[in-house]
Amino acid sequence: MATDDAHEDKRPASRRVADALQGRIDAGEFAPGAQLPTYRLLAEEYEVAVNTALAAVRLLRDSGVVTIRTNAGAYVREPSEQVDVAAELTRTRSELTELRKTVQQADAAINALEGRLDDLISRVRDE
Repeated sequence: MATDDAHEDKRPASRRVADALQGRIDAGEFAPGAQLPTYRLLAEEYEVAVNTALAAVRLLRDSGVVTIRTNAGAYVREPSEQVDVAAELTRTRSELTELRKTVQQADAAINALEGRLDDLISRVRDE
């Protein structure tokens, strides 16, 4: 990776590395089931810190392209294993909407109880 290009590209280094790896996967350089190079090798190749290489692979994991096996490295997923990001996004948004409704209902119930409590306290003070 050319250093001048990296300075002109405003994306975080981890995103640049992830996109480059995605391109290599798409081109067939890393076939489904293939292990990606170690984080240290990726860091050297892309002239980034090891933590940046790890973050790049995690981005690919989060998008469903690779799986990370503890103490065994990262592997390209079979296309049938890859996460349908759009479907997952839709499901997650739906879950978030439902959770917001539940929280709003709980907030309304708390406010009602606090109102009743304040009313009872006022009655006790007035007696």
